[in-house]
Amino acid sequence: MESAIYTGKVFHRRVVPKLHAFEYNIFLFWLKLSEISAVNKRVKGFSDRSIRRSIVNFTRADYLGDPQQNLESAVLEKMSELNGKPLFGEVFMLGQVRTFGLYFSPVNFFYLRDSANNFSHVLAEVSNTPWNNRHHYLVDLAEQKDCAKAFHVSPFNPIDMVYHWRIAQPNEELKLQLICSKQSKHFEASMDLKRIPLNSVSLRKTLLSIPSMTIKTVAGIYWQALKLFLKRVPIYTHP
Repeated sequence: MESAIYTGKVFHRRVVPKLHAFEYNIFLFWLKLSEISAVNKRVKGFSDRSIRRSIVNFTRADYLGDPQQNLESAVLEKMSELNGKPLFGEVFMLGQVRTFGLYFSPVNFFYLRDSANNFSHVLAEVSNTPWNNRHHYLVDLAEQKDCAKAFHVSPFNPIDMVYHWRIAQPNEELKLQLICSKQSKHFEASMDLKRIPLNSVSLRKTLLSIPSMTIKTVAGIYWQALKLFLKRVPIYTHP
């Protein structure tokens, strides 16, 4: 299987209006969407709920599009819509999966691999809390053009900002960086991850180190928000 787990660190650093930085250990699933059923059969503790329920359940309704539609097809449709012309290839998801019945992911990344075996585009599916809205950005990896921020995420960042994407080709290591600017750099987030095989043993070891990415993510968001509030960083309400 080409599906795997990426483990490593996520890093956030704010420079305007107050300096604030932190990093956390994380893990994310790297799932080739066309082989979800194979992962379901081979990996103990992982399920797509078609046969059984497990600790980790890939739940179609947690992601973009009609839950009755195949996720890979829905991703290709959204990519083609944002691209302005059809895109084809194999889709891999880098993101979180429902664990112990809980799910929240601030962002899932869908990587498109073309017929030349290169990753050509990334669809970022961004969610916010507590509103649980979603928005999608498409990044052409050959160009990685800057784009205007179009979706309210953190109440400590204004909406009139520009995103600068820095996404490397995924292999044994996966590196991704997003810089937010407004005249100057205000904020940056990055991930530095290493790939491990996805099997029953690696899944068990990963869950022992971090039982729930959902709980860790949500707790981290509100803990860091409290710190920013105490630092008197300005708050921007949901538009």
